Amino acid sequence: MVVKLKMNLKAPLEAFCDRFPLFSMVVMQAVMAVVLMAAVGAIALAGGTVIWLFYRAVGLM
Repeated sequence: MVVKLKMNLKAPLEAFCDRFPLFSMVVMQAVMAVVLMAAVGAIALAGGTVIWLFYRAVGLM
């Protein structure tokens, strides 16, 4: 199912990238920036949770 969806999206996406190369690069960079911000945010939340759990368990900061 996923492979079929990927194959259906591949041709139009490649055509779009060939027709508008600069716009597609900007869009892809914006998408990657959002993905990286989400990843960094998730790591920060995990680290903050560990610190908070240590504080709650031990009572020391």
